[in-house]
Amino acid sequence: MRYLWLTAIATGMLLAGTAWAQESEFQKKLQDDMDYYKAQIADNCGAKVTFKWLGKLGHDPRETEKPKYNGVSNLVTSGIEALVNACTNNTVVKKKMSGLKKIEATKGKGTIGYKLRGTNFLLTVDPSFTTSAGEQRNALIEKLKKDIDK
Repeated sequence: MRYLWLTAIATGMLLAGTAWAQESEFQKKLQDDMDYYKAQIADNCGAKVTFKWLGKLGHDPRETEKPKYNGVSNLVTSGIEALVNACTNNTVVKKKMSGLKKIEATKGKGTIGYKLRGTNFLLTVDPSFTTSAGEQRNALIEKLKKDIDK
């Protein structure tokens, strides 16, 4: 009986370790995808930022979780591209974003959204929102210009 109990504990620990390793791999993929934009943010917005995903992914961010969903990485990088584009084409947005230090992303509801708090820029993405990432990016560009260049 004791060996059965120890086997169950060892199996549970092995499965937990495997899940943690897989989540760590998913986080690294998304981090690599976000870090690709550091130079573009610096060049176009005048800000030196760090990127971070807030929360657990639970699946490969470069793949869709379900049919008709968007990939998390695709949505996050579309949000970052929207910021780069808004900085490039609007001096008021660029000036406001030049003080950014951190760009974070997390799951939210609906189209790609953002919150600007001091030097932190938070992107919210919803993989289940079925509008294409490109359309969401374009809408965010216009929203940034409208909200910031009043």
